[in-house]
Amino acid sequence: MVSVSSLYHIRLFYAAYFAAMGIVLPFFPVYLAGRGLDVAAIGVFTGLLSVAKVLAPPIAGLALDKSRNPGYFILFSSLAAAALALLFPWADANWMLALLVLAFGCLWAAVLPLTDGLSVAVSEAALMDYGRLRVWGSIGFVAASLLGGLWLADNNASNFPYWLAGLMLVAALSARGFPERAETIEHTAKQVGKSNRALLWLLLVGFLMQASHGAYYGFFSLYLLQAGYAGWQIGAFWVIGVLAEIILMWRFSRSVGEIAPAWMLSACLLLAALRWLGIALTTELIWLILLQLLHAASFAAFHINAVTWVQRLAPAHRRTSAQGWYSAAGFGLGTALGIMGCGWIATRHEGMADFSSAFIVCAVVALCGLLAAWQLPHQKNSAKNR
Repeated sequence: MVSVSSLYHIRLFYAAYFAAMGIVLPFFPVYLAGRGLDVAAIGVFTGLLSVAKVLAPPIAGLALDKSRNPGYFILFSSLAAAALALLFPWADANWMLALLVLAFGCLWAAVLPLTDGLSVAVSEAALMDYGRLRVWGSIGFVAASLLGGLWLADNNASNFPYWLAGLMLVAALSARGFPERAETIEHTAKQVGKSNRALLWLLLVGFLMQASHGAYYGFFSLYLLQAGYAGWQIGAFWVIGVLAEIILMWRFSRSVGEIAPAWMLSACLLLAALRWLGIALTTELIWLILLQLLHAASFAAFHINAVTWVQRLAPAHRRTSAQGWYSAAGFGLGTALGIMGCGWIATRHEGMADFSSAFIVCAVVALCGLLAAWQLPHQKNSAKNR
């Protein structure tokens, strides 16, 4: 049963989960460097987290498709992840640390699609907008990124595992109050077939959109450093993007989720292509600020609409695994291949890295997603599985 208390638990989970991401992205490489690992080894270890995002969500989703309360799995997975994080300092050999990081990554990656599916179900029942639940993750990310810079900078990065374990513990405790998931009527065979085809197109669209973020997630900060911006300015640009995301999720979540995906996702892909092309062509302050506001479209609006329609298009008994496949295709495989591909593009010439070319390629990838997005439903009532 969904209660006011259970909604607070979901908000707390998102805040803790993405706060963990807010310290992993900037400070996990710093922690590894403090252990004496070189750049190549750090790349391998951070890559293990991407591998986990590909492997874990579909497996967890398939195992929990028929579970009415995924909160128990989220609880125990988060507790186990906290324990593994605490073991990081005790791993003397690199292979031991690698196993711990991979196991942690799998447990960490598995729980987010489950929570997203539950949150979308709550939103579909008109009990609370998905975006107003998920926005607390963005708030947690910003807070952790800023506070982490104060607590984990300089010589304090050795405390990284303890902060990570603490946040995983908060996520575990929040899962204790998750609501149960109500099942809806089953599809007819004809409806399932149509939904499955549309769902495959949606997975492809998610993959292409996240792949188009490769230059941004992997090299935007380096690109700005190359352009002469200071560290605090670079941080401010990232914050502008997240603030735009927060505003859209808080104010426009329900309306964005209600639009047919062919139209909404196509618009997001077009704006993403404009964003990447603009960043490739200019590093002027005012233009970068305006282009960062498009994060509200390329991430927030796209994600809200996509996860909502994954829920609508998937058969009732496969919704959990469908969210897992969406996460694996986009945030796992798409992000990993996008970053690796952009790294190769940016460094294929001798001398200074050519990040502009990588952003141009990302714009082209986003435009390619339009072909797949147009195969999705063009009307809201195209999904009869609600």
